Amino acid sequence: MFKLDCFRPSLMALALAAVFSIPVHADEAANSDIVVRPAQLYFPVDGAYDPEHVNSAATVTPLNADYAYAHRITGRGVTVAILDTGITAGHDEFREAGKLLRGFNTLNGSTDVTDYAGHGTHVAGIIGAARDGKGTFGLAFDAQLLPIKVLGDDGKGSTAYLDAGLRYAIGRASIVNMSLGAEARYSSAAMQEAVAAGMLIVAAAGNESAANPNWPARFAKESWANNQIIAVGAVDANKQIAPYSNLAGDTAQWYLVAPGTSILSSYLNGQYAYMSGTSMATPVVSGAAALIKQCWPRLSADQIANILFTTATDLGAPGIDAVYGRGLLNVEKALQPIGTLSTTAFDGSTVSILLGSARPSAATSQLWRLALSGRLRALGFDDYQRDYSVDLGQSVSRPPTLSVQDVFGSLDRRIEVAETVLPNGAQLMAAYEHALPVAGKGYGYGERSYADRLAAFSLVSQTADGAEAAFGIGGMAANYFGAGGLEIAQGLGLGMVSALSNPYFSLIPSAAHAAAAYSAGGIKIKFGMLSSGVNEMLQSQDVAYTPPGLPSTRPRADSALLELSQSFEHAALSMSFLQTSEKNAFLGSQSSGALALSPHATTSSVQLAGALLLTPHWALAGQAAFGSTPGSANPGSLIAEIGETRTNAFSLALVTSNRMAEGDRFSFALSQPMRTYSGRMVLDTVASVDGEGNAVRERVVLPMAPAGRELRAELNYQSPLDHDSSIGTTLMWRHEPNNLADAPPEALLALRYTRQF
Repeated sequence: MFKLDCFRPSLMALALAAVFSIPVHADEAANSDIVVRPAQLYFPVDGAYDPEHVNSAATVTPLNADYAYAHRITGRGVTVAILDTGITAGHDEFREAGKLLRGFNTLNGSTDVTDYAGHGTHVAGIIGAARDGKGTFGLAFDAQLLPIKVLGDDGKGSTAYLDAGLRYAIGRASIVNMSLGAEARYSSAAMQEAVAAGMLIVAAAGNESAANPNWPARFAKESWANNQIIAVGAVDANKQIAPYSNLAGDTAQWYLVAPGTSILSSYLNGQYAYMSGTSMATPVVSGAAALIKQCWPRLSADQIANILFTTATDLGAPGIDAVYGRGLLNVEKALQPIGTLSTTAFDGSTVSILLGSARPSAATSQLWRLALSGRLRALGFDDYQRDYSVDLGQSVSRPPTLSVQDVFGSLDRRIEVAETVLPNGAQLMAAYEHALPVAGKGYGYGERSYADRLAAFSLVSQTADGAEAAFGIGGMAANYFGAGGLEIAQGLGLGMVSALSNPYFSLIPSAAHAAAAYSAGGIKIKFGMLSSGVNEMLQSQDVAYTPPGLPSTRPRADSALLELSQSFEHAALSMSFLQTSEKNAFLGSQSSGALALSPHATTSSVQLAGALLLTPHWALAGQAAFGSTPGSANPGSLIAEIGETRTNAFSLALVTSNRMAEGDRFSFALSQPMRTYSGRMVLDTVASVDGEGNAVRERVVLPMAPAGRELRAELNYQSPLDHDSSIGTTLMWRHEPNNLADAPPEALLALRYTRQF
């Protein structure tokens, strides 16, 4: 979900020179044989075969460094100082313009840094050899290299030369590679100056098979080092500590291992050589540090070191140990977020950018279209304030496609739907449900229990003066309000035609309802309340688990309704006014976290419904509804604001009953389900980071109205076969389903037979 996009002072040496000098030597393994290969390690690239990558695999593959290159992280713009025997500038790997900076020779004070020993050239190639299709390439192949010659042609020098070279690097490089070691502890003054200047020092642990690293690597454990010195040991191709490598010992907390055995890299006379030692492992770590520095140049040296320490692959004994220290360098993991990836909303609150999700409804399906277009993006920051580009659209679910569950609703689990008139004249409709079996609950282990339970019912009773009271659960409000409640003909079952239901009832799935009605001057007036809360108590709908101590994110909706209706000889009309309040939902969609649409939404709607009796058994019915949801600020979300959202829906249906069998019902309906036709949302995110490291916010106004329009055709037939069984069939077709313009049409034919046993 996240993405990396990385295209992105001096003290006098004379006054601070060491009082005494200790011999310093190049840190290649004493038991390693230098194997020289011809300069042209080059083969034509054939298909996916990349010989240069094969030649560099000893350092690239174990560290998963290809992850960096896939994200265009190559060390560009980072300078690494190499304190060594110099560099052979004429080697093909370093001829690229700007690759080698003007160096310094501390042995004679000149700028001649020509390498006659081969050690420095080999180390330099591991860090930054060019990726040019031949030979090898360095881990940070686009980094600039600052050659500082502190060792003679015999690979030896002194701490005086070393300190002079380190002071020269201050202000000129952010990372210093020291593939060398002193024979004893010496004055740390120059090291402390480099640390104070903000440099990251990467030093070889040494090749004496000792329990502790040599100096200067061992200075890493000093308090003044501020976690800016990394001691590096070597492992072989099997990720086992090399027999020559000094161990982590008392410097374990600041010790990493990297490949150091039989490493192929640039050498003298334009050639390449295999060499082994902690000298070869050290530039691997320096190259990895350069990759991180390129991507996040404002990171301090101690932060880069801590990132490498924290993300290392644990080897040996669990945790930090005296052999492997922190473990094996892991480039891929070092470039990935550490801790919680978060950002800030427009109100300053912290948002965990990878948590949360969005499940759009048909009315908010434009959110899915925006997700597909890649327009829902933001920067997130990890525990080190490293910025990552996050595609928020990855957390948006596609609106559901047509399924049998959509066609039958919950009726596929019902074994009986009964309508009856009670002795007192009250009308009762009840649906029973055959509960889904639960494994392990029954008469014995592994058995399944079954139980019928009341899934839904609706009761309407009348008083002597014509007043009415109605109550129901399980989503049967459509049988009493709107087209379903029109008094046009008995037995037509307008309320059973889902397309004729008030479309805003979809915001209150399986709602319970209570209503009262009376007539005045031929007009029937109904007052009603609908709520989804009752169903949670009855467990007639699935609800998400909310961990203890966290606020509930379960959607909840309640409505208040006023309806006026009038019946004529062969027709009936109604007008319904509905106000629906949603909690943890917005127009039927559910969202949380970074893309939360709104914690609350109140929608006011009006529905006009009518029915015309064509014959005693045929009727034409229809409805049109319009709604408005006021806009509001949205604190705590990257969707900072929702504008006023306007929606509509309409349908037309032809219904009949008792055609082929007593009690059967037939309907054909054309409809446009709820659709947003006007609205906007404002995405307010951190879009970039300026040169000073400050977050730059961006506000983008995005449309809520989709380009598509769903049109739905539905053919339905239901008929009782006998007292205990029934049959039903439904054919449904959707054009531009969920109002998505390029979505292919959907069609579904379902047949259901039920029988009570």
